[in-house]
Amino acid sequence: MWSALGLATALLSLSSLVAGEVKPTLLTQLPQDWRIENIAILSNSTLIIPNSYTGELFGINPLHGASGATPYFVTSVAPYSSAIFGLASPTSDTIAVTANNFKWNTGQVVNGTNAVHLITLTKSGPKAEVFPFPSAGWLNGLTPVPGAPHYLLIADCHAGSLLRLDTRTRSIKTVSTDPLFATVPSPTLSIGINGVHALDRFVYFTNTDQRLYGRLAIDKEGLAVGKPAEVITTGINGSTFDDFALRSDHTGFLATGMGINGIEKVTERGKTEIVASWEFGSSEISQASSGVFGQTAKDRGTLYFATAGSYFGSDIPATGAQVFTLKKGC
Repeated sequence: MWSALGLATALLSLSSLVAGEVKPTLLTQLPQDWRIENIAILSNSTLIIPNSYTGELFGINPLHGASGATPYFVTSVAPYSSAIFGLASPTSDTIAVTANNFKWNTGQVVNGTNAVHLITLTKSGPKAEVFPFPSAGWLNGLTPVPGAPHYLLIADCHAGSLLRLDTRTRSIKTVSTDPLFATVPSPTLSIGINGVHALDRFVYFTNTDQRLYGRLAIDKEGLAVGKPAEVITTGINGSTFDDFALRSDHTGFLATGMGINGIEKVTERGKTEIVASWEFGSSEISQASSGVFGQTAKDRGTLYFATAGSYFGSDIPATGAQVFTLKKGC
């Protein structure tokens, strides 16, 4: 989710930005009252998308042609929670969600309502276990620890911290409060560490307020090894980063907002390339928010990415959330 920091400046400076290098294919266009803050994918490449406004989860089958592009209902985190922000699939039959009760008109979390929902997909229907985080500020991105998926690493984007939940024991630990996770004070909306994805012995992260992409070294249980987090890159033309997809070679494909409204490709060494971009405020693509790579032999080179459906913090009319596919450059 995006900060409104510097919105007026961004709108002026981006008025001449032209569509980028690659044109993605629209998979699904959703109604105006639908917002996607994150996206997850199962082992058969079924996409799990939320309506973040309502706390509902839906599935899309991109490998099933036109018929698969129609979302079908999976489950809801209501009435415990009303808004969804982070999504992950720790195992082939589970979905993990960060959720809370959120005031969309003011951009505020209702105190004490943050939780992680761990949803197991069974033949008799989804079964959910809820893990409350009563003292958290605003839980956002989350990721399983490689090789130990019962550990979930979770970004608290208000507190500027990375937390670890043990879903077996229900214990919660603070992994790090590194300065690169912190927010930048703002009279509007402050969002520090946002998207998180773990690969090998690193957890990669974005910080929306600080406009950076970095990583933190972790051990096999997801705890920090004592080294400070490092910056991999900062946004091109002042881009702000939301969530991202992480390829097996440690290359990130970052959903970006102000500066470059689209997808930025960033290697482990920080080499950056604009894969696709649109003018900020475009009705063609309404603010990229998250992405995942296909999981089958048919689509491992395909990036699926979602758009929020509206430019949060602005008066630009909502277009409704979208899901796109992107192959070239990925």
